[in-house]
Amino acid sequence: MVTMFTTKKMTPILRLLSIALLISGCYSFHVHQPNHQHVPRTDTNTQSSMKTLLHMSAAEQQQQISEGEGLTAEQEHAREVFFSLVEEKDGTKKLGLPDLGNMLHALDIDASEEEAEALFKYLDSDGSGQISFGEFLPWYSEAAEAAKESASVFQGIIQSRRTVDRFDETPVDDAVLRRAVECAIAAPNRRLTEPWRFVRLGPDTVSKLTELKRNVDGDEGSFQQWTKIPGWCVVTYKRYKGDNWAQREDFKSVCCAVENFMLSMWSEGIGSKWTDGPIQRTPEFAEICGIDTEKEKVAGVIWYGFASGGLGEAVPKTRKKGVNEILGYMP
Repeated sequence: MVTMFTTKKMTPILRLLSIALLISGCYSFHVHQPNHQHVPRTDTNTQSSMKTLLHMSAAEQQQQISEGEGLTAEQEHAREVFFSLVEEKDGTKKLGLPDLGNMLHALDIDASEEEAEALFKYLDSDGSGQISFGEFLPWYSEAAEAAKESASVFQGIIQSRRTVDRFDETPVDDAVLRRAVECAIAAPNRRLTEPWRFVRLGPDTVSKLTELKRNVDGDEGSFQQWTKIPGWCVVTYKRYKGDNWAQREDFKSVCCAVENFMLSMWSEGIGSKWTDGPIQRTPEFAEICGIDTEKEKVAGVIWYGFASGGLGEAVPKTRKKGVNEILGYMP
């Protein structure tokens, strides 16, 4: 039997949960893992905390846990959630099966009732029908550590993204574009105005824009002939009359959406470049692209495609300031 369930947190947590249930003989799981390879980050505090707990006796574990000593932030959060749900039995606070599902949910792990029951049986090592935090914590600590590997992969995608200036002519599958737009519209949008619109331009439209550029500038493009760029997506957002605050708020959301779009492309091995320029601000550009300038503003054009020579050929722009220069703290 193949079962899949989802998490609001990170895939490796599910992997650990699936391992637990597989050991119990109840389920077999298929879990999607990220394709990108990235060196996992392991926090020293988590490593030392796990080693300390795993080499303690049950009584020593309970004492340290109850006192909250030497726990990582993730472990301390799990402890807070655990003790907010438990009942005291025989002088010890333990968790019953009905509340395990609530705890998993509070820790951003989604599991069905059957899955929670199977995990409970696995964790209830003494068969008492109750689990202590000492029984729960080693499993959760491994899950939290595995989750950091997933976070490291995600952060690696963000930090490795580069602007691509030159593209091969091979077209990008439309499904890649649709997934990028799905990620784009998941961007923060405080007032839920959903101001964005994405317009994919085909070869006929690009040819018209190329002719427009020739008429205005006398050439096709700074980096590459426009007609040879395989993917064009115009991004627009709602135009307000006289409401500068609303316009600013929507533009911030669109900027976040464009970033999500480009990160999604990068995660699938597709390069992109967010472009702007005087051509995009002409009424001819709007007319060619089907944009009603009375209702919309152009946020830019995203070029996308397979990077010539591979993504590794994209030259990173060196940041002048590091975290220490731009992160401040107030008491």
